[in-house]
Formats: sequence, structure tokens, C-alpha cells
Amino acid sequence: MASVTELPSGSWRVQIRRKGHKPINETFSTERLANAFAKKKEAQLEQIKATGGIKPEKGLTLADCIDDYLANSRELQRSAMAIYKRLKATIGSVNLMDVNYEFLTIFAEERMVGKSTGVTVAGDLSLITSVLKYCKKKRKLDIDSYTADRVRKELGEDHKIKSAEIELIPTEDELGKILRYFDNDRPCIIDMPPLIRFAVATGMRQEEICRILIEDINKNPESPSVLIRERKHPKEKLSRNERVPLLPEAWVIAQQAIGGRQSGCLFPYNSRSVGAAYRRARVGVGVTSGTRFHDLRHLAVTNFFAIGLSVPQVAVMSGHRDWQTLKRYRHIKAKDVQRAYRELKMKEKSSKAVIEGMAWVVEEVKRLRGELAKLERAN
Repeated sequence: MASVTELPSGSWRVQIRRKGHKPINETFSTERLANAFAKKKEAQLEQIKATGGIKPEKGLTLADCIDDYLANSRELQRSAMAIYKRLKATIGSVNLMDVNYEFLTIFAEERMVGKSTGVTVAGDLSLITSVLKYCKKKRKLDIDSYTADRVRKELGEDHKIKSAEIELIPTEDELGKILRYFDNDRPCIIDMPPLIRFAVATGMRQEEICRILIEDINKNPESPSVLIRERKHPKEKLSRNERVPLLPEAWVIAQQAIGGRQSGCLFPYNSRSVGAAYRRARVGVGVTSGTRFHDLRHLAVTNFFAIGLSVPQVAVMSGHRDWQTLKRYRHIKAKDVQRAYRELKMKEKSSKAVIEGMAWVVEEVKRLRGELAKLERAN
């Protein structure tokens, strides 16, 4: 039952306690308003108990839900914020109850009639799904939270939209130009070359790199590693601490960045500023591919496979939860097959040499034992 009490100030307070729900405490100027609110909230709680959710209020729009979601979510990347801003401007006025399968299918198909690519539309639907899931779970609204996700998947099965199979990976020439941009004594608050090389050597996200604490680095030269705190899960928005090995090149860069310090961030920079500095350098040297700092992670993963690491080993380095995602980076080229063949032949020759050497040692031992036996009989 709701508790409606008058306060010394003359206002009226509503308190509602229900098992499984957060306590509700609201204050109103009149008893009538307080009772109306209490009656409405109790009816909603009864509906949640009976059906698992409440019917969205009349007039609740998609834009209202987007604003609520953004206000109660972790900080999003600027690209996602830009997409939500566009969605609010284009379909934000639509009532939430009308954001159904038919509406979203038409929305996606009309977007593709224009200049939008399938990847862009898939991204729009994914972000709408995040908002609908939030409304279902946090606001207890009785809605189909997976309707946008179904539209995305069904259009993908019809080959109308699909995600990019390979993210943009900077070429050796492009990366060399960008590094030279920073090496030419240009004034820059951020020491970018070590950051770029560390990203390529580790496959870490730029946010992770900028959060690394010197105290979390295991400085054992035999097996250096770093604890990445709250390593995120991109799809489920979960996070956990993970210890990641530092390969030789990354360990050298880390040691140089530490210097004589005992604590603090390994790279004490804002991750967004790092991304902006990389983009300025890319534009400054005339690289037109659109590569971002995040794409260094894709380059790193590709390099890990090139040196022969397995999928599980690469997953430890990159933090990918889904091994299927990593398959896109396993580019098998003719030169890779030739190199693998040569390495196998070299191992085969080495093994053969070892076996032949062991056979010679066995024969030599037998010969020496025979000579020793002769000497003993002669004496």
C-alpha cells in the first residue's frame, strides 16, 4: 500500500514499498495530487506483477526514450551520439507503441533507397534495439524489445543489409606517413608515436590504453603483463578485469613510457584527444582512406594471426569474447601458404638432422663400448 502523509511544510509525501522494486518517494503540493500519483503508481505495479510490464504512457515518444536511455547510460562514443541525434530528428516524434516491426522495416528500406549503406542501417537498428531493451528492463514497459533486432537480422538474411566483413586496416605506407607526421618536431601535447606503436603491438582499444595504470603492470621480464580494468563487452555492455600479456615489442614501449615513475597512467592522455590527434595527422599527410586510431586494433589482430597465434591466444590479447568475430581477420594469402610451407620444411629438416645426430651418437657409444671391452680383455 502507498503511504500518503502531510509534511510539516504543508506538502504531501508519497512513499511506496514493493518487494522487487525500488522504493518510490515523491513530494506534491496538494493531497489530491499525491493521491492521484499513488493510485497511478500502484496500478502500474499491479500491472507489472500481472503481465511483467506496464503499457507505455500515451504520448511517450521514441525521442523521450532515447533521452532517458542516454541520461542513464555510460558515456557513448561520439559516433553513437550523432546517430541518436539523427534518429531523434527523423523518427523521434513517433509514439513508442508505433515503433513496431512494420514501421522499422519501412524505415530501414527507405533509408537504403537513399545514400545510406546496409552497414549504416544495421547500426541504426542496433542502437534502437539498445533503447528498447532499456525501456523493457529499466522502465518495465510492456514492449517487444527485440523487434528492431529482428528487422536487422531478417534484412540481413535477405542480403539487403550486412555488416562489413573486414574493418578498415591502415597500410604500412599510411602508418609510416602518420608516424613521420609526429616525428617532424610538430608541437603536440600528446606523444603519439609510442601510443600508435603500443596499439599495434597489443591490439588494445584506445580507451583501455589510456586507462592502464603503472601499478597494474607486472614487470617480470620473463612474462610481463598488464591488468586491464573493466574491459568491456561491446555487445552485452558487461565488463571485467583481465590480465593480458605484453609481447616483447609492447614491453619495450611500456618500459620507455614508465621511465622512473612508480604510479599513475602509463599514457596519461584523454582517449578522445588521442583519436582526434590521429585524425589530424591522417588529414595532414593526405591519407584519404579514413583510417582511425581504433583501426590499429584491427591491424594488430591481423598481425597476431600472421605470426601464427591461434584464435584463443589472439582472443586473450584483444579481449574478443566471440571467437567467430576473430575469423574475419584470418586473411590467408598465397605468400602466407608459401611461408608456412617453408617453415614446415625447415622444421622437417631440423627434425631429420636431430634424428640423424642421435643415431650417430648411439653408434659412436656402441663403438666406444666395443673399444673399451677390447682393452679390458687385453689387460
